[in-house]
Amino acid sequence: MSDQENTKRGLNVWIDPRRCISNAKCTTVAPGIYVIDDETQVAELVDFEGATVQQLFAGARACPTQAIIIEQYGQRVFPTILTPMFEAPEPIDE
Repeated sequence: MSDQENTKRGLNVWIDPRRCISNAKCTTVAPGIYVIDDETQVAELVDFEGATVQQLFAGARACPTQAIIIEQYGQRVFPTILTPMFEAPEPIDE
């Protein structure tokens, strides 16, 4: 097993479509790894196997809304704290 496969072991990368604003910064720093879907206008990870760990993290760090989440063995690695995008809804009085 190569060193690259070792570092990606247990790694899970996903994109939150509610946070993605189609800014495409991820596609700029990691071309061919992340793309913007023409139909949904949401970023997609299209080449996980061919991506280096550095490319995966570069795309995640470039995202202005932290829509790209990286976990390893079920623990969030990036971003460590997900900042809220919207205010919490007001409680409903009954």
